[in-house]
Amino acid sequence: MNPPVRPFSFQHHRESWRYGLLIAAFGALWYVLIARLAVYWSISAEYSFGWFGPLICAYLFFFRWMTRPRAEPARSAVPKGLFWLAGVAFLPTWLVEQPYPDWRLIIWLLALEVVVLSLCAVYFVGGRPWLKHFGFSICMILATVPWEGDMEHFVTQGLMLVVTSVTVAALNLVHIQALQHGNLIELKTGLLGIAEACSGIRSLQATLMVSLFLGELYRATWPRRLLLVICGSVVAFICNVGRAFLLAAVAAHDGLEAISKWHDPAGFIILGICFVVVWGLAHLLSGGFPQLQRSSEPATNLVPWRLVVGLGVWVLCALLGTEAWYRGHEGRAGPHWSFQWPVSNSDFSNVALSPVAEGIGFDEGRAATWTDRDGTQWTAFLFKWAAGPVRSRILARVHRPENCFPQAGYKLKADRGTIGVQTNGLTLPFHALEFDFDGKPAHVFFCLWQDGLNASEQSLISLKWTRWSALRAVLRGERNLGQEVLEVVIIGYPTLGDAEIAFRQRMGELIRS
Repeated sequence: MNPPVRPFSFQHHRESWRYGLLIAAFGALWYVLIARLAVYWSISAEYSFGWFGPLICAYLFFFRWMTRPRAEPARSAVPKGLFWLAGVAFLPTWLVEQPYPDWRLIIWLLALEVVVLSLCAVYFVGGRPWLKHFGFSICMILATVPWEGDMEHFVTQGLMLVVTSVTVAALNLVHIQALQHGNLIELKTGLLGIAEACSGIRSLQATLMVSLFLGELYRATWPRRLLLVICGSVVAFICNVGRAFLLAAVAAHDGLEAISKWHDPAGFIILGICFVVVWGLAHLLSGGFPQLQRSSEPATNLVPWRLVVGLGVWVLCALLGTEAWYRGHEGRAGPHWSFQWPVSNSDFSNVALSPVAEGIGFDEGRAATWTDRDGTQWTAFLFKWAAGPVRSRILARVHRPENCFPQAGYKLKADRGTIGVQTNGLTLPFHALEFDFDGKPAHVFFCLWQDGLNASEQSLISLKWTRWSALRAVLRGERNLGQEVLEVVIIGYPTLGDAEIAFRQRMGELIRS
């Protein structure tokens, strides 16, 4: 006997289309967000754990779906206002993100807009119970968003200094001679960079995400989740000290070359220990894995299809319009220059780039040192990134003298801002800074040059992001430009003024346009 045929239901068919539109619209939004975050995850070792973020969010959402509560009507009008506000904000955010993919505030705004839109959609479908039930699994993606630059620098640099101090004290305690120079450890075999020994405290950020994930998985109360995050941070710090101590001891005994054999294995071991300890703490604090009660509650609310269709059309127009605007400004030719290395100097020699320098992912790079005619010591670094990929602009801005030099024991004394250096009819903007290194003044001149801009526009390049610099970049249609960095370090002049005079004269000889 054949089973009865279910009659066609126009209402059921229409609701299926509404849910399909909802999934398609938010699938596109999440794809855009994850694609942008993936650039950071792929180029920064500190955020490589972010690749697990989307998988964790999807798992937690499915985990929550199995126990979803009964849906209630969406009575509040506030989510509709937030929905439209976040949707409208997507266009200016996406426009500014194109020339400034390294602006952490913009990537945070993009992530928050997608999260707010997703939370509102959940509320429309299931009301307040669904919002509370699924909210954390959606917000979890925020744990993979790069920290704001100043906060990240403050936390990581501060922790690395503490790790260096504790490691040096521990080494001397076991009769291994060690001295601290900023974030460097001086051993009898050479200088060990603590950034190489503890990888920028990367396990701290990864442990934070693991702590949040396990707190949700075990359905821990919020005070216990906070305690788990604090304990996880302490465990990550202790493990980083242990790793730095191990690598420093190996370097002191077998030489700095031996670190390469231990670096990656030690990192995996530390992350493994952090995960196991935090997992044990989550189990201890939460009293075991919760019993799941499966649910088959259907959604009773109608999907507000006007909002969904409006969002889909708006996002599509924003993406296509932004692409058309920037493509229309591509292909502009700007002035070019080249740096002539003073190879004729008798003591000119190339400098091997450290693993940390190699980590900024340049397409072409070279470093060299020489003694100038007046006996001063000069060191120059030249890095180039090809036009096209989003990562080039991010990587070109990763290295900042005021951020990186303190890691090598330099102390910032003065910041002269940007100076214009005339050379062969071209003006190059250099950021002038003065450092102190072992009691000697070190003068640094740093230039970031972007292909496709004329000389007057180069002077408008802002190393500090502001509303006006962002607006100028959008109006100029900058995107995916080739980047070039020239950095010169001079030791031997008593004042920055003396160094600047010599620098201007020497650059007139070495830079060709």
